[in-house]
Amino acid sequence: MHYMLFYDYTDDYMERRHVYRDVHLAGAKEAADRGELIMAGGFTELPFGAALVFKVEDPAIIERFVESDPYVQNGLVRKWTIRPWTVVVGAD
Repeated sequence: MHYMLFYDYTDDYMERRHVYRDVHLAGAKEAADRGELIMAGGFTELPFGAALVFKVEDPAIIERFVESDPYVQNGLVRKWTIRPWTVVVGAD
């Protein structure tokens, strides 16, 4: 099953992210290496945020990812949402 995780970042995200970025990206890479995270990236226009596509059987895996993310732990993510996503066209 596919899910999309949406992050809404704080207004000062760009000024604060550098402290946590390496650990944040390492966690994403680990999830990708396990085959859970398919793709991820940030929105380049205001309001800043991100979308991450997961392929997992249990959304609790995504919730654990969120809880361990330093962007979430340190208040750079103002709100996050997990939504089931049905792929109708594409390779996966």
